[in-house]
Amino acid sequence: MKPQDDPWLINAHKNAEHLDREIKKLSSLTSPIKENHPLITKYQDFWNQAKRITALFKELKPLAQSDRDLLWKQFNAHCWDVKERQKSEYGTIESLSKGHFDEIMKLVELSQLLPSCPAPKIHELVERGQALKTAGDLLGKFKHEMIAKHKKTSFDRIQKIRVTHDAAWEAVKAGKSPRQQSETESRVRKNLEANYERNRKAVIALENFQIGRGHIRTFLTTCEIPEKVASAKSQLAETELRIKDIEDGIRKLEKWIEEDERTLRGE
Repeated sequence: MKPQDDPWLINAHKNAEHLDREIKKLSSLTSPIKENHPLITKYQDFWNQAKRITALFKELKPLAQSDRDLLWKQFNAHCWDVKERQKSEYGTIESLSKGHFDEIMKLVELSQLLPSCPAPKIHELVERGQALKTAGDLLGKFKHEMIAKHKKTSFDRIQKIRVTHDAAWEAVKAGKSPRQQSETESRVRKNLEANYERNRKAVIALENFQIGRGHIRTFLTTCEIPEKVASAKSQLAETELRIKDIEDGIRKLEKWIEEDERTLRGE
């Protein structure tokens, strides 16, 4: 029997080619697709593909030993490179994270209500509320550049102070009769609270769509089926439009919030 007619060799060659294609896909993912994601997930697509390849090395039989050794060496080289890159990035991101954390904590301290003033005035609540909002905005902006312990501490402190602010607003509301509370002030505060909530939900929606966009882009780097590629590109275009709409809406809400805060401060 000629070597080219040997079923074992034919199947072994097909399996080697399959592994080679998958390793080439892995090579395309060595640069993080999810640049704006936390370090732990920046290379998630790479490690997902690496997991699939590891399973293929166990499942694909037959496979010539020489091909296995060569392909495994290539596979291992990519994994080692990404591991070393992640280690290096962690040292850099920890220092960067500390800077963001310190900036957020300064605003958190400014947002705290003074124990010596159990009944703060509305203008004080607004000013300290603005500091708290800015702290929350910074956490949302820089969370992908912060390590877990800094994010958790920042989030917990912000949430704890937010509870005291909510209680203070309730006390202000309960302590005034409808006559004492001006109609304009009441309307502005209600609008402000509603827009805070709308803005919070819009930021969450924006993040979800951005994550979805990242998944589609990742899919497009590996998919070779024309029909699926066309469908994914159409979905990506729709997602980009949705992201733009949400970003426009957030800018409008932030403008309205700023105007209402100035009104309550009497500016």
